[in-house]
Amino acid sequence: MTGPGSRRVSRRTLLRGGILLAIGGAVSAVAGSVSGLLPFGRPVTAGARLAAVLAHSDAATRVGRAALASGHIERDVVALLAGLVASVPDLDAALRNGSDDDVRAALDVARRREFAAHGVDVIRVDGWVVARSEARACALIALA
Repeated sequence: MTGPGSRRVSRRTLLRGGILLAIGGAVSAVAGSVSGLLPFGRPVTAGARLAAVLAHSDAATRVGRAALASGHIERDVVALLAGLVASVPDLDAALRNGSDDDVRAALDVARRREFAAHGVDVIRVDGWVVARSEARACALIALA
């Protein structure tokens, strides 16, 4: 559409809008699917589901609190979920339909990929060196 009131949209603006729309959809899908049920029938949050899956949830809680305090990761649940879904491609399906082993495997693949890249996704949190996806998962556990 052209005319005096129309404005051109740059590729950058269009891409940003598309990325934000995709992240919003992913967060919505994860937030809806993660609030599933444990085998006992209680509604759970993403953090509670992750805590039930991980063997050392008490240590994960400590790492999560330290990661939140450090400022290296997002501080609210929605942003943490969006970041985690973006860095762990199979996580949504694993949380929704997978076994505990599927969830652990999806997190492990992301953690290994981040460490192998030697990039900004490996962070130091209160003496621990962790992958950013690992820190996000721990933060969700701490916030549960």
